[in-house]
Amino acid sequence: MGTKTERWSIRVTPAEDAIVRRVLADVGMSLNDYVVSRAVAAAVDDLADRRVFALPAGAWDELQEILDRPPAPKPRIAALLAEPSVLDAE
Repeated sequence: MGTKTERWSIRVTPAEDAIVRRVLADVGMSLNDYVVSRAVAAAVDDLADRRVFALPAGAWDELQEILDRPPAPKPRIAALLAEPSVLDAE
């Protein structure tokens, strides 16, 4: 883990502060650790959800080739999906 050298300063309403402090008491984290961990997790999710990405031409062609391949048969998955689901049980 790197040395922490950057600083964030944020403003919140009293209601926002109260709800976060309630959860801090339950999870046993500091405000700093909680906010940073949640912000970083949200940022990772947001980056993963990006729908536009750039690739070099060769990599784009390779990706298109892979996506154009017919699906490989998966007999174990087919057998599993053929069984009744626990949601189907009465």
